[in-house]
Amino acid sequence: MNNTHALTDPFSLSDEAGYFWLKGNLHCHTTRSDGRVSPQERVDGYAGKGYDFLAITDHNKITPIDTVSAPEGLILIQGVELHPDNPFGGQRHHFLALNVSKDICAQAMPPQHVIDAVNEQGGSIWLAHPYWSSVNIIRDVLPLRGLAGIEVFNTACRGMARGESCVHWDDWINLGGKLIPAIANDDAHSNPDEDKVDTYQAWTHVRVKERTPKAILDAITKGASYSSTGPEIQDIQLSPSPVSKKGVRLIRAHIRCSPCLRAYSLFDVYGIEYHNNGVLFEEAIFDLRAEARYVRFEISGPDGSKAWSNPYDLTELYK
Repeated sequence: MNNTHALTDPFSLSDEAGYFWLKGNLHCHTTRSDGRVSPQERVDGYAGKGYDFLAITDHNKITPIDTVSAPEGLILIQGVELHPDNPFGGQRHHFLALNVSKDICAQAMPPQHVIDAVNEQGGSIWLAHPYWSSVNIIRDVLPLRGLAGIEVFNTACRGMARGESCVHWDDWINLGGKLIPAIANDDAHSNPDEDKVDTYQAWTHVRVKERTPKAILDAITKGASYSSTGPEIQDIQLSPSPVSKKGVRLIRAHIRCSPCLRAYSLFDVYGIEYHNNGVLFEEAIFDLRAEARYVRFEISGPDGSKAWSNPYDLTELYK
């Protein structure tokens, strides 16, 4: 992989150095666009469920965070979901723009200009639910520059049978030649008291030293995070294995997690499934595929929920 785009391993950032975990959702809607609850109700709902941070991302216009009252402990990140037309042949793009201060008329702009405008504001812009959007990576994404990463899971899109964008993630890494970080979000539109269909079911854990929007956005952009719909990833350690194959020293993975049924290792080619014959495990130790250039992990809980690590560059570990 291109080492200039190496990601930060969140599990290498120690408590002793002052790091801690925060949990949040970076994609939701209110009555300011097509959501069913007001901005204040949305904020209160996520705070009441123990989320540490939240971004309101109404369609095409910013919902100012200073117009709502953040309950104690909740960090608000100002954002918007933008929809430029796709000039490459695919469906319209959906971008999550985070930490933006000025509205952008995205529907009248090419997608690259939208990305540039967000980055010029000091924001962070993400490819939202590409599977649901029927976006093709090689046709619709590779021509673009400046996207921070991908939304690998979206609760609302799961309700329309296209919630996971893992194949798009893998394609982007392989075709683009660099590691891409991911986030998982609800994309909440519903009233949770009535519908309960797209709220409080997906989140991103970030490893930070400060409870600030800047620290959170730096963490997700650098990959110091993992995504989940339930399972916890407590630690991932990669080290040279005592085993070699075809003359190549293998890399050994050591994963600690909440009780899970399976751990999947996804490489640039093929993958590996770890399981304990149907018995739940909280620790998994296994060797990775010989000569793999990178790996990312998916952890599967007993109820079918998942957690996704960000990808790791393996090339340096072979040296």
